[in-house]
Amino acid sequence: MVGFVKREIVFVIALAAAAVTAFFNPPSREWVEAVDFRTIGLLFSLMGVSEGLKASGLFDAASSALLKRSGDTRRLSLLLVSAVFLSSMLFTNDVSLIMFVPFTISLLDREGEDEGLIIRLVVLETIAANLGSMTTPVGNPQNLYICSFFNVGAWPFFRTILPYSAASALLVLASWRFLLAGRKAIKPEEDGGHDTDMPRTAAYCVFLMLALFSVFRVLPWEILAGIEIIFLLLFDRRILLRIDYILLLTFVCFFIFSENMGTIEGVRNLLSGPMQSAPVAVSALVSQVISNVPAAILLSPFASSFEGVLVGTDIGGLGTPVASLASLISLKFYFARRGGRKGGYMALFLVLNFAMLAVLLAFSMIIS
Repeated sequence: MVGFVKREIVFVIALAAAAVTAFFNPPSREWVEAVDFRTIGLLFSLMGVSEGLKASGLFDAASSALLKRSGDTRRLSLLLVSAVFLSSMLFTNDVSLIMFVPFTISLLDREGEDEGLIIRLVVLETIAANLGSMTTPVGNPQNLYICSFFNVGAWPFFRTILPYSAASALLVLASWRFLLAGRKAIKPEEDGGHDTDMPRTAAYCVFLMLALFSVFRVLPWEILAGIEIIFLLLFDRRILLRIDYILLLTFVCFFIFSENMGTIEGVRNLLSGPMQSAPVAVSALVSQVISNVPAAILLSPFASSFEGVLVGTDIGGLGTPVASLASLISLKFYFARRGGRKGGYMALFLVLNFAMLAVLLAFSMIIS
């Protein structure tokens, strides 16, 4: 039990939050209606795609190709940060970090790099994942939920978020130039190649495209989920065992928590006014405390339009380690290292995250 709580602390917190707020809104049909099954279904489908592409060998091949193309640590760091930023748009921020952070740490350890370089690169990769993932509806769960809740079309979504994505790319590039100036020659892996199951990769890429169509309501999510489940049952059953069902249950708990909180008059009065006058700032601030995914679920009913809560929760993934749950993945990987400088990691993480958050909040006020 203790091990489960440590491993699934976010789910435990979400379950506790739903249970405590049930005193204000006892179980009823409203709980079922509060659960956005469309978001749950799309998340399930995207998890299947991510796990399928990992199992196909695509991610290993991509990591190996990056290593071969880099001649020194400076160029490697740019390739890694760029790969995390771009891959998070399609494979989500957490999947990108799961793929690249362990690879980064093991590679730099093998090359005998100093701890400071490892800290700087892992922190910057984490920021790149959280900012790059805002660019598409499938990049992170809150985008998926907001598009579903507000019925957002493709053009309104990209029109709203692309300026912030472009500004984020410039911030990440500027941070790379400032933090990762040193060079050291590196050698590619001698064994080199990783086999990729191309038919398997192609199949999951098709499902990824279908998921994008489903996000923008071109394809009903029920059809997407049904086709994918049938495919997995017939051809790739192991992927069904790798899907993070606890995460799906976590979302269910957050939906119920949000519904319960919305029934409390004091909470409605506290949030409704600020969400009308300063939705970006409020969404970013709430994200610092309860993370941007539950913040999006909690605040969306109080927003008059999707733009403020979308931008606020996306840039609100910067800041504290809990602002984006993906940040905890990097923190977990780094803290598991022997001899790691935890204090140094947290100091750089907080300074760089809050500095970029301040810049993007100022940017939001300029262009709004």
